[in-house]
Amino acid sequence: MKFLKALILFSVLLSFSANALLEVNIIKSKEELFPVVIAPFEIIGDAHQGADIANIIRDNLNRSGQFNALSTNELVTNQIDFDFWQEHNKDAVVFGKVEQVSSKIFNIYIYIYDVFSKKSLYAKKIAVHNSGIRRIAHYLSDRIYYVLLGQKGSFDTRLSYVTVSEDKKGNRTYRLQISDSDGYNPQTVVKSAHPILSPSWSSDQNKLAYVSFKNNRSEVFVIYPFLKIKSIKLPKFDGIASSPSWHPDGENIALTISKKGNKDIYLYNLKTKKLKRLTTNISIDTEANFSPDGKSIAFTSNRTGQVQIYIKNLETGKISRATYKGSYNAKPVFSPDGKELAIIHRVGKDYRLALLNISTRDLTIMTENKSDESPYFSPNGGMIIFATNRDNKGILSIISLHNNQIVELTQQESVVREPSWSNYSN
Repeated sequence: MKFLKALILFSVLLSFSANALLEVNIIKSKEELFPVVIAPFEIIGDAHQGADIANIIRDNLNRSGQFNALSTNELVTNQIDFDFWQEHNKDAVVFGKVEQVSSKIFNIYIYIYDVFSKKSLYAKKIAVHNSGIRRIAHYLSDRIYYVLLGQKGSFDTRLSYVTVSEDKKGNRTYRLQISDSDGYNPQTVVKSAHPILSPSWSSDQNKLAYVSFKNNRSEVFVIYPFLKIKSIKLPKFDGIASSPSWHPDGENIALTISKKGNKDIYLYNLKTKKLKRLTTNISIDTEANFSPDGKSIAFTSNRTGQVQIYIKNLETGKISRATYKGSYNAKPVFSPDGKELAIIHRVGKDYRLALLNISTRDLTIMTENKSDESPYFSPNGGMIIFATNRDNKGILSIISLHNNQIVELTQQESVVREPSWSNYSN
């Protein structure tokens, strides 16, 4: 079993505005990062909504754990002082402008230059509605990430999570919320006095499944947060249902169903409404998650007397044990390339995020926390979001797999838990 080496940490508190649900705190390692300058975008006309684009891009890149993105107060134009930036050890310069076209439409220009070759790496003009300024900033962040690193970013995506607040009388309110990947533009899509658990995005980002106890039993619901389609409740199935997980096709969903007191994993098709049993064992089989190609599921089971993770090949029916280190491994989630699993591994009395290489069975413990839960990969596989506890309060954390940088997402008035990260938009 491998343990990540301890990193020298320091904290950087990012700025946030009143419309951000989650406060963002970065605990960053001093490992070498890609040095890039993000210059303020030039404002042409009455386009002041675009003034924040450069800051959003900077904060996105820094949260990824791949960049040391710094701001400059001076505008940068096509007359770039490459010698100056070389002397200050910057590898790239990003700048642009926002041009008013009409009262609600703007043209966004972005330019990326390599400091040492003195060549343009990327230039683009995009028309955008004034309501889409933050969204276009996330899109541009993804483009910068790809141009400079050759990999897809995960900024133009969404998070879902559950918040729990309590009034002075002890009454709890549960909210299923979605937001941009940086915690901004939060929306409450479900509000209830009863517990909400296990939100799960479909691969097309149009559907969100979750567990609710509003009918005094564990049931699975599906909502369409961006479409005018009525939410649905899955059937009772002659037993309680939990732990929903979408097949990549977006039409089938894996569930844990307890029939006659025995929990097994089933596959439910939303179109045909047919139910197919995937595991049959007298033990508890639960927390299924599909591989990216949809041909396998990883799941948690106590069939050996310990809580361990297994993988079932859905084409051959073969089930193989995946974890052998320790007596408790749970909540498996496949990485986007299908080569690793993010899991919760118990160390003594602590529950910690860990990364399992499926082929080598190499287990790497990623944190030193006491109560990690509910891991989920970013769609590019570069980060993992999970819930944990800090100062006796539930928060979300995002860890960079590049350098173990931690980003903490907290809310002043509520406990935050049960995170899920959407795929890319279609």
